[in-house]
Amino acid sequence: MILIANRISLNDLSKTIEKEVRNWTKDVVEDIDDIKKDVTKSGIKQLRTSSPKRTGDYAKNWTSKKLKNGDQIIYQKAPTYRLTHVLEKGHAKRDGGRVAPQVHIAPVEEQVTQDFVSRVEKRLRQ
Repeated sequence: MILIANRISLNDLSKTIEKEVRNWTKDVVEDIDDIKKDVTKSGIKQLRTSSPKRTGDYAKNWTSKKLKNGDQIIYQKAPTYRLTHVLEKGHAKRDGGRVAPQVHIAPVEEQVTQDFVSRVEKRLRQ
């Protein structure tokens, strides 16, 4: 036997469905924002541990910010932002030859992306 807590007239059915969908959407958006923050924090921690360390300044300068459209990004603060490409891809030496790349951003990016997608999918299945 099915118990109906609230009776809804046929005229109000569409309004009630619309209201419930709005509430669900609001909850999902809030949860996704929380997931973004958590994944961003874990990405920064991973980058700080996996970054090459000579003086430690490069590893310390990983940070994040929220963009106007709501996206969350991880970036390297000044003045060490210039080193990210050079360290990740390698570079030419002054006297010839090449410096080997120290891949540390790509694995973290891949792991953070997978983590975000799996957590959002899990939330949407609830």
